[in-house]
Amino acid sequence: MTTSFRRVFLDRDFIEDKDGFMYCVVGYVHPPNRVLAYLKYVPSNKENIRTIWFRGGIRYNRVLEYYSSVAVAESFKILEKTKPHYIYYDEVFNIKFIGIPLSEIGKHYLPEARLKEIVEQGTSDALERDLVELTEFLCNESGIKLNYFGISGSILLRIHNPKYSDMDLTIYGIRESWKLLEIIKDITEKQNIIALPSEDVLKKWAFEVSKHHPLTPKEAFRMYVEKRTRLMYKGCRIFSLHPILLPHEISEKYGDRVYLPKGLAKIRGRVVENKLSIFLPGTYAIDDVEVIEGAKKYCEIREVVTFEGLYSGLLDLDEEFIAYGKVEEVYDKVGEKKFLRLVIGSAEAKGRDYIKPLRWLR
Repeated sequence: MTTSFRRVFLDRDFIEDKDGFMYCVVGYVHPPNRVLAYLKYVPSNKENIRTIWFRGGIRYNRVLEYYSSVAVAESFKILEKTKPHYIYYDEVFNIKFIGIPLSEIGKHYLPEARLKEIVEQGTSDALERDLVELTEFLCNESGIKLNYFGISGSILLRIHNPKYSDMDLTIYGIRESWKLLEIIKDITEKQNIIALPSEDVLKKWAFEVSKHHPLTPKEAFRMYVEKRTRLMYKGCRIFSLHPILLPHEISEKYGDRVYLPKGLAKIRGRVVENKLSIFLPGTYAIDDVEVIEGAKKYCEIREVVTFEGLYSGLLDLDEEFIAYGKVEEVYDKVGEKKFLRLVIGSAEAKGRDYIKPLRWLR
């Protein structure tokens, strides 16, 4: 993988518009003249504002305290007042979403380029030093080269607070991402350099998740333990892992498929392919579908796709699950076929959608 400038917008990139508003890019399929993203940080000139994010003399408000479809919908309210032309109805995805016009983009932040810069030019604070140490440790343990890693979030934007900010690591490539996630599970069982947090911290995380998602604290606790993508470095720094597709691994172009909403459904099924499940959106190919709630024809659903990162990489091959979400009919123009999929993370579900392994419910 090269870290040279790229014009492709990948999941977890950031863009800054000409007024300094900062957005996190969502997914890999974008219209020709827009980038799909959600608003994350807004500059503020108010000196009395309580914030931990600064760059130079500029203070930043964090718009989203947590990521979910409901929280993203809340960010619409800010843009409807300040930049209503950013919100539009997309006739391919058939959703109302935020699409920053290319003409409005002032900066495109690349996670892999930012990490390379920190490593080569030197660190400026304790958080950046821990980031470099963590990344080098992961490289040594996994055999994955440094240029397959990146850093997103506040460190990418240079607004981080060394005392409070987390490290949002990106890992690029299907092969590299799966390899790293497998290594992480081994490392956390053998060493204290990288580990799950204490049980009390996990319970606190789980309780917070349960307030915003249809998971019980017990289910959320199990999710953190099983996925191991949000962890502690040396017992004091929180970091998370975010698998990202490489540009040549993106198989869909804007307009290749058209997505039509059909309704809401609750289904039971079995996973037959999960190679792309660890990315965002995460995709599970499924069969043996039983409709619990919804039209009988929804038994023809062949994919579950999650835009909620909580449920990415959650299900193993052959694993049975239940899920609730929006049903879409997908018209694949390239393959000249139609099929149904279940979407987790839609506005229509209003935060009630989920995926749960059946073993959680036994």
